Amino acid sequence: MSEPLKIVAGTTISWSRPHTGEAAASYEYILLSEDNKITISAGYVDGELLVSVSAATSADYAAGVYNWHLLETIGQDVNLLSEGRIEIKANPAQQSTSQALSHNEKMLSAIRKRLEGRILTDHENYSIEGRSLSRIPFDTLKKLETDYAWKVHHERVARGERKAHRSVRFR
Repeated sequence: MSEPLKIVAGTTISWSRPHTGEAAASYEYILLSEDNKITISAGYVDGELLVSVSAATSADYAAGVYNWHLLETIGQDVNLLSEGRIEIKANPAQQSTSQALSHNEKMLSAIRKRLEGRILTDHENYSIEGRSLSRIPFDTLKKLETDYAWKVHHERVARGERKAHRSVRFR
């Protein structure tokens, strides 16, 4: 296993990473975001770095995207072994609500509502007492609806909620 791409605050977190290091060295992951710094110690056993964080400790982790840096300290020497990115998701036990829709799903819903309202009124532009209002053209809204519908479809396929479309071509 290697470093996870996502973890959830408030849960037990563990991973391992192969490494040919020294037992006398100390290892730590430094996670940095714009607002937070998290330090996680790692142990070295039989050619692997092992990380284990208790649920109580991870409950204090702030949600966000972090850059992580794996440091090895041997005496006075500090070596950067690896680095990457990790997303910490909010602690579900501390949440009272959740945003269930993705950005693409919200946009698709808004576009469809706009299209429903547009069917009742056929004005693209109008002016009242010197003030004018221009609406997004119907063709543009239809194109946006198609684009966002495909994005939502791909998200649902990635989450396993839908099966991917298969294309069959005949010659």
